[in-house]
Amino acid sequence: IELTLFFKMAETYLYPKIEPYMTGMLPVSDLHTMYFEQCGSPQGYPILFLHGGPGGGTGMVDRRYFDPKFYRIVLIHQRGSGKSKPHASLVDNTTWNLVSDIEKLREHLNIEKWAVFGGSWGSTLSLTYAQTHPDRVETLMLRGIFTLRRSELLFFYQEGASWLFPDVWEQYVAQIPENERHDMIAAYYKYLTGNDVAKRRACAEAWSRWEMATSKLQVDPKYLEKADDPDWALAFARIESHYFVNGGFFEDGFNLKKENIDKIRHIPTTIVQGRYDVVCPMKTSWELHRAFPEAKYICNGLSGHSANEAENTRELVKTADAWRDHIILERNAQAMKIVADEKEMVVSPKSSVVAANSTAGQSLTSPSRPQSARPTTRTDPLNQNAEVDYKFNPLNPNGRSIRGMSARSRAMLSSDPLGQGPIAPWQ
Repeated sequence: IELTLFFKMAETYLYPKIEPYMTGMLPVSDLHTMYFEQCGSPQGYPILFLHGGPGGGTGMVDRRYFDPKFYRIVLIHQRGSGKSKPHASLVDNTTWNLVSDIEKLREHLNIEKWAVFGGSWGSTLSLTYAQTHPDRVETLMLRGIFTLRRSELLFFYQEGASWLFPDVWEQYVAQIPENERHDMIAAYYKYLTGNDVAKRRACAEAWSRWEMATSKLQVDPKYLEKADDPDWALAFARIESHYFVNGGFFEDGFNLKKENIDKIRHIPTTIVQGRYDVVCPMKTSWELHRAFPEAKYICNGLSGHSANEAENTRELVKTADAWRDHIILERNAQAMKIVADEKEMVVSPKSSVVAANSTAGQSLTSPSRPQSARPTTRTDPLNQNAEVDYKFNPLNPNGRSIRGMSARSRAMLSSDPLGQGPIAPWQ
């Protein structure tokens, strides 16, 4: 009974429902216009949410992993997805087009750097964007790692996951003639891009239902209902199969190559992985962790693929909260340095006064990383006067003392039904 309740608790870890304070349609090519929205604080710290699929779009829940009082939350619908136009289009729709679109949006919003948050295909796109523009990413928050290698695709769409979900697999293969089942992705792509509208719709529903049925440790009937929306299913299935038959439009294993990992080693990164993820099995995230040991690795022992499972949700929220706390600490440290410099002006020579004034005039909009010694504790103005421990490593919240946690984080841990706190970071 306790585990059953736990599986239903993802909602309790999320922030309250919010609506965008701004939406827009950004022309990104002569053909494509990309939908984007902003939620939370207009003056907040920018974080980009990259959805899965490709083709999945975003929903209301995707806004809720982040503290809306701190973050400026940016969400997009990638080419052909959701509210972007034209719907379900495969023309000029590649990974590199999407990377370019993200940069155009960043420039359009006048954002210098941002945090990037993505799961499943969103993790592929997050890694690819960061490896292409490492100077624009301050941190990566990744979940359910997918690198679009042929071996990963074959496990899920040809043979592997079929051994664990044979009942749903029967429905998936039923749409394809037996003589074409040796390559299910290619066969589905053929029908999803064909002229038979009825067949296209049927294949889109079957393709989408297969993924929805396997995304959680326990099959969720509400999750399956997404496949009943013909417009959503068509975009999801068409765009996914388009990317998959084309190998993601990059070399197999591109994201895991040493020369590409080297480009992002300096970026603080957290990987959240469900141990029983059959859509994007743990093997891929483990290989990323081995290639990128600087990243923090969290394995959730009671989770599958979905971000909407309780353990995965909890760790994703805590990861975003930990980065928030890290930024607040740095801003507080900089503010205290300015105050100290101002006090020093009173007794310093005139030359020191000039230097202090120069320091005091620095903007806190983009947090700096001062190297000087910092005070051990400081009241955190955005976290209900919780004391923050400067000795706490913000990328390892498992090591944080209860005194160093925000009121929200303390409440989250105290309500943990398993009494385990964070899952081991494997470091």
